[in-house]
Amino acid sequence: MGRGDTTTDFGDGVPAREHVPFRVVTASGRTHELEYSSPRAAAGHDELRTIGELPWFEPGKPTRNWMLHEIDFADEVDQIWGRPWGAEGIGRLREVLVSRPTENETRDEYQREWQYYYSSVAGNADLGRLRDQFEQYYQVLRDNGVRVNYVEAPVPAIGAYGYLKNLVTLAGAGLVVKGGVIVHRMGLGSWQRGREVIWSNALTALQVPIYLTIHGKGVGEPGAGRWLDSKTFVFNESVVANEEGLAQIEFVLGNLGIEMVTTHSPGWVDTTNTGNIGTSHADMFMMVPDQGLCVLAPHLVNYAFVRYLKRRDIKIIEVPVEEYWDLAVNAVTLEPGKVVMNAGAPTTVKALEREGVEVIQVDFSESHKFAIAGLHCATLELVRDQPGPLLS
Repeated sequence: MGRGDTTTDFGDGVPAREHVPFRVVTASGRTHELEYSSPRAAAGHDELRTIGELPWFEPGKPTRNWMLHEIDFADEVDQIWGRPWGAEGIGRLREVLVSRPTENETRDEYQREWQYYYSSVAGNADLGRLRDQFEQYYQVLRDNGVRVNYVEAPVPAIGAYGYLKNLVTLAGAGLVVKGGVIVHRMGLGSWQRGREVIWSNALTALQVPIYLTIHGKGVGEPGAGRWLDSKTFVFNESVVANEEGLAQIEFVLGNLGIEMVTTHSPGWVDTTNTGNIGTSHADMFMMVPDQGLCVLAPHLVNYAFVRYLKRRDIKIIEVPVEEYWDLAVNAVTLEPGKVVMNAGAPTTVKALEREGVEVIQVDFSESHKFAIAGLHCATLELVRDQPGPLLS
């Protein structure tokens, strides 16, 4: 098998890489064609010159291993894994992973048992209209300079507990932070469990390192959390996260120097009351469109969090209850002071514009039917600009 002859230049300061094919052959004889993104092209590579420039190399001596122990993972992730993966904070959004809608999202069973599948009472969506709205959103991302990677999901997608649903809600894949990803263990519904296998394969294909897959009895879906800034992550104990899952998330974030603020959201038992009881993810009750500004649905979060925001002198824009149902907070911050959000929340839009925030509205109404899912739900953020070092 020969070396690949294609390269990728990301165009934002990351050097071009050579794509080298390889394969895995299973014990049963199945062949999986894969690809390695090499930081060094084979043509012209001079190994002795390369290692001669390394500070831990001295001719005739073993590696100065202690020097390797002092390198932070995040400082070499772009060289080894291909990109400086990490989407913490609200800096300019550079790269995402999304999925185009398929028949996986429009099965008749979802309408018959809409509460079980966490749908609206409509329970289903028109696939053609759904695809059109998703494509319009993806075009907005591209128009704003965002690199858009796609998952083409298997059809049909069937997991251990039946059909896999919401394969377009890529925020459910994981949380990409400081060089790697925390992969979810799902809690919203058993119809989710199995999606993480598909998404883990997709992330591995992009060479995104996996820090952790939540395990044991832990449940956590932090990709639908929210950043107050690049050092503060907000996630909620709810139907999508329990104490053990939160502890596993906090373990990873703490080692990366990130504070996790845990909020508490109400859930449900025997009915969601057409979706109006409780909530699931933090991106359903808050959004940060700019530094020092938070859009909040306070009826779905504990009051201690309101006090926390006030102590940090963060201004709160309160979402009217009727606009919460239009998923006004389930928006994507493209960069500080610029957001793309679901159309249909005029009061919230006017409040944002008064604060100098540019708002791009996208009709995402069809998605609300089958998944109660907005733009942020549909987006796995892979790369954001990070603040530079503070000047003394």
